[in-house]
Amino acid sequence: MQYEIKGGNLPVVICSLDNGESVFNESGAMCWMSPNMEMTMRSGTNGLATFSGKMFGRMFSGENLFQNIYTARNDSGMIAFASSFPGSIRPVEIRPGDGLVVQKSGFLAAEAGVELSAFFQKKAGA
Repeated sequence: MQYEIKGGNLPVVICSLDNGESVFNESGAMCWMSPNMEMTMRSGTNGLATFSGKMFGRMFSGENLFQNIYTARNDSGMIAFASSFPGSIRPVEIRPGDGLVVQKSGFLAAEAGVELSAFFQKKAGA
């Protein structure tokens, strides 16, 4: 997947996907896409065994319970994502075994293979 970030205070990331490549996001961030992009939806979990813990974690954290998956079909495709509030879009490479904690609504989109889950602060007063 190739991407380009454009714009100033209200940026957009434009992703170019090869045939069969996928990207996922939280609902509400997709701006436009080429006609050959196929959209499917999945719960934010990796199967029934983790369904209850991760699903309830996402629900109580205020995050959306479902994620949209966009896949280029029959040719390369293009899709654009933008935030609903001013700021900047920063690419972050996530390597196996690494993690990253972002604030609520800080996630925009990721390639297939990245696992997204809720994080709870361990302090009672936080």
